Amino acid sequence: MSSAAATAARPTTIQSGRVGGVEFFAYGEGDPVTVFAHGLAGSVSETKPLAMPLSGTRVLLNFHGHGGSDPLDRGWDYELLAANLKAVADHVGATRACGLSLGAGALMRLLTAEPGRFDRLAFVMPAALNIPRTDGATQRLTDLGAAIRDCDRDRLTAILLTEIPENLRDLRVTRMVLARRAAELAAMAPPAPSKQDVPVPDLSALTLVQTPALVLAQREDRLHSTAIARDLADALPNATLRILDPGGVFWSQPERTRALLEQHLVAPAG
Repeated sequence: MSSAAATAARPTTIQSGRVGGVEFFAYGEGDPVTVFAHGLAGSVSETKPLAMPLSGTRVLLNFHGHGGSDPLDRGWDYELLAANLKAVADHVGATRACGLSLGAGALMRLLTAEPGRFDRLAFVMPAALNIPRTDGATQRLTDLGAAIRDCDRDRLTAILLTEIPENLRDLRVTRMVLARRAAELAAMAPPAPSKQDVPVPDLSALTLVQTPALVLAQREDRLHSTAIARDLADALPNATLRILDPGGVFWSQPERTRALLEQHLVAPAG
């Protein structure tokens, strides 16, 4: 772990702050200190369901262009996202990290430069690895960006519904959660990439990451394929892969998700 991380003060109450234009919120107290990175067009509200049930101090950040962080003048790339993640992790003394979707990619990029930065890692629904996406995920992001620009909450809700298992789409709680999410999206500027980029241009760089890692995926997910999760777990020397039922991470198996993250991220180092 870096010296900056080792010497930073540990949050002891709910706090908010900024470092390098990146907004973050800290919950809980004590060790371990775990930083959580959200997905594209997400925010701390997206990582709260993963973070809040866990022990220790949980630090949730908003990437540039998201939440209350500084806007993106020229779009995002993984180098920028990795720098955002590193700035917050070093500032709060995080020893563990969890990346969701795009946030998992940012964590991968950070590890290519500092393979031993954390002593526990979790990658939840990784969206990309070493090859640019050319499947339906690209079109979904295009559609989402257009709906955000138009502030079209109904269209945003419809897009979000396609990511929910069919048997859960008509539930009142589902509609409430997605309506709130659509409102958040409609209020933001659509985050666009500054260039074609991938988290890990050279997959062999991950062979240096000896840290215990959990890779968590769910079946029948068009945006976060189990193939990417398997490839990531195969590339990491000390990774465990867990694949849940469709919609498992947030919808059909949230208790299982939390148990896996608690067991892995809160376990003693070593």
